Amino acid sequence: MKKIILVLILFYANIYAISLQEVNTHLQISLQTKLKGKNAPIIKEIYKSFDNQPIWVNNSAKMSSLIQALKSTKYNYKHKVFDQKSIKKLLYYLDNNNISNEKKAMVYARLDLLLTNSYIRLLRFIVQGDIDWDLVQKKLKALEESDDIKAVWEMKKKPFLSTKEIISSIKSPDINTYLDSLLPMKQRYLSLIDLLVKYRQMDKFPKISYTNKVLKLGDRDSRIVSIKKRLQITGDYPKNIKINNKFDKALQKASITYQKRYLLKVTGTIDKTMTYYLNQPAKKNIKSIITNLDKTKLYPKSFEREYVEVNIPDFNLRYYKNGDMISKMGVVVGRIDRPTPIFSNSIKYMVLNPTWTIPDNLIKRDLIHVFRENPNYLVEHNIHVFRGKKEVDITPDMLNEYEHSDKKVPYRFVQYPGDSNALGRVKFMFPNKYAVYLHDTDNKNLLNRRYKIYSSGCMRVDRPFELLEILLSHATKKYDKYDIEKIISTNKPTTIRLKPYVPIHIVYFTVYEEDGLAYFKNDIYMYDKILQESIIGRSKPTFKMPKNRFIKTN
Repeated sequence: MKKIILVLILFYANIYAISLQEVNTHLQISLQTKLKGKNAPIIKEIYKSFDNQPIWVNNSAKMSSLIQALKSTKYNYKHKVFDQKSIKKLLYYLDNNNISNEKKAMVYARLDLLLTNSYIRLLRFIVQGDIDWDLVQKKLKALEESDDIKAVWEMKKKPFLSTKEIISSIKSPDINTYLDSLLPMKQRYLSLIDLLVKYRQMDKFPKISYTNKVLKLGDRDSRIVSIKKRLQITGDYPKNIKINNKFDKALQKASITYQKRYLLKVTGTIDKTMTYYLNQPAKKNIKSIITNLDKTKLYPKSFEREYVEVNIPDFNLRYYKNGDMISKMGVVVGRIDRPTPIFSNSIKYMVLNPTWTIPDNLIKRDLIHVFRENPNYLVEHNIHVFRGKKEVDITPDMLNEYEHSDKKVPYRFVQYPGDSNALGRVKFMFPNKYAVYLHDTDNKNLLNRRYKIYSSGCMRVDRPFELLEILLSHATKKYDKYDIEKIISTNKPTTIRLKPYVPIHIVYFTVYEEDGLAYFKNDIYMYDKILQESIIGRSKPTFKMPKNRFIKTN
């Protein structure tokens, strides 16, 4: 920083030794003859507002702030060039008097234009990023044809800033304050930036040899030294403890912490699966962090003061109020071939003792086959069949023609309320075209699995009545614990309406920081991979779903 200030002091001593009018003349010529690309009209409009005068080269503080911003990880986390090499080169030549007096004015004009163009490119990256979101959507839609996967991610691409706003930011005393105001999902974004800086500075991870032996508390093994060093680097194992080859309680605790962070089976021991994860290079984590920073570009500066967030690859629902997380609970999400849609909406009402009308696609995909195998399935699961408003008896043979047909099944299959109902005792409704929602479940065991990907798109909630209790503060009528118990005992569907509605955001973040630790989740739907292959300038035109989606170790 001191070196840059010294360079700029000398730089400004030089510029005032020549005529600013000469710089202005070359600047106007360059504006008419040198500008190309999509930024050209914006640059011309900017200089017009400054009466075609230099913006940066005659203002040391402003120029220094911009040069630092271009280098800053906070704004330029992909270390994009943004003409920084050319800017540095011109500054060096001017500072060392390597430019003849006849050409200095022209060089100053060129430098000023470079800085303006770099500023716009930086703004464009902060606001829009460098992902080709249209290509991402094209690849997601193609999955239905190639893999029979209906992948939905509602993306709100941001328009670029108005020229008027850019001009205002340049005229402001501090461009950094303005740049900060543009950061998307600011709290999450800055947390990811901190992680990125940490992982870029980490020592190289030591290689740990594989063995069939499972290391546990009390064991001594030469591999333990490397494991402790590895866990120290990421903050799982304390840095102030002397490293030896004994599996002590500190290592057991560190193993549990690490297993939770990577969604491994929590055992407090170290097996081949955990060794595999420990051997993954830091650059893989860095790539994931960057991809998750890219996703923030789709979102506003922050969500509402109160909202529900369901993070699909994390299998967790979090309830936020006034910036604090007031509840966190597990969720089961859509299978990898029936992914839960990524979108935002608002919870408008809840239903106690819900019925479940089985969607047409699930009748064809699942029910017809099961019904054929077990003709008593409907009776056993309290499912009633209707044609219009009339309840009818039905046999498997009556459904065969619809199983692999585009024709809509002409019957409604309705599962009545009860403990065996697939939706459990409560569902949380945010009406949407995908017909997905949050609900209780009759199969709680699924919530204990490592990868909670067993639904057909809806999200099954671990502690639905805790969520219900929180949402009751928005109910249009007052309900206490006994009111709820009484309603459930009737076994009759009852709707509880909310006002105001509660926003819900279904998101897909595979990296986040919580309680001072970094969490890295499996890219279950391969959306991270699709984004990584859709970067403007180095994208792949199509995406092929890999055969093996999850890590298998024996």
